[in-house]
Amino acid sequence: MVQYPGYMCPKRNTRWRRWTWIFRLPGVLLTAFLMLAGGQGTAQAAERCDTIRVNGTVDWYPVMRRSTNTGLASGVLPKTVVEIARRIGIDVDFRPITPFKRQLVQLENGSLDAVLGAYWTKERAEKFQYSSRVLDDEVAIFVLKGKEFPLSKWADLEGRLGIRPFGGSYGEDFDEYAREKLTMQEIAPVPTEFRRDMLGMLLNENADYAVLGRFHGLKIIEEADGADQLIDLNWPVVSNGVHILFSKTSTCAHLFDRFEEQLRKLRAEGWIETVLSDYRRPGQ
Repeated sequence: MVQYPGYMCPKRNTRWRRWTWIFRLPGVLLTAFLMLAGGQGTAQAAERCDTIRVNGTVDWYPVMRRSTNTGLASGVLPKTVVEIARRIGIDVDFRPITPFKRQLVQLENGSLDAVLGAYWTKERAEKFQYSSRVLDDEVAIFVLKGKEFPLSKWADLEGRLGIRPFGGSYGEDFDEYAREKLTMQEIAPVPTEFRRDMLGMLLNENADYAVLGRFHGLKIIEEADGADQLIDLNWPVVSNGVHILFSKTSTCAHLFDRFEEQLRKLRAEGWIETVLSDYRRPGQ
């Protein structure tokens, strides 16, 4: 075979190629190591959560309330989540006031970590992580004084016009019954306007009743002008557990088990009951 300058014959070329992999091996291993380390670093960064972003209803006593001027949150659930966050070493960021339905959208897409205060429904349970029960909330019917009616079962509400907060739920069973059997209107898409709209409709007799958590309704009667003309009927429509909803997709989703562990400890310590008793005192 004719050899030209710079040309290696096939026999010698083959022998050389048999050994070149030895020289390339360290570089291959180094590249693989860097890729693996980089992947682990990315995963760890994705799981890092220093601050939990939360939101909730603006006016649900004693569960949670927000000041429309400052945005400051108060109530049993804000205190609870702040205490849990303190125990596990992260901060809490209360996000700006927004409609409840929008909060659920944000929770689903991961731009919000938790919503404070929700009853259990099957639909929500398929989308979100539910905490165990934080407290119980008795749901009552509020009417104008002098317009009371006998109430001992859901059927007694049929044929009457009821109102409820926009986007609110009172438990899966009652919600389904209301959809199928009751005439009920959701009012006040803007949360801060609910008191005004509810009182206006009841006082002007444009609605027969409002559905509210009992403590929440009694707080409205205590505080709002004209609300002392309202009264709650004795029979509770339902008693629901109040929960915290957690996102399944946010960067803090992996903290759910730690939050749940601390929540159970707070309940066992009597911490939540102590906070709740403070809010149930007159004038709170």
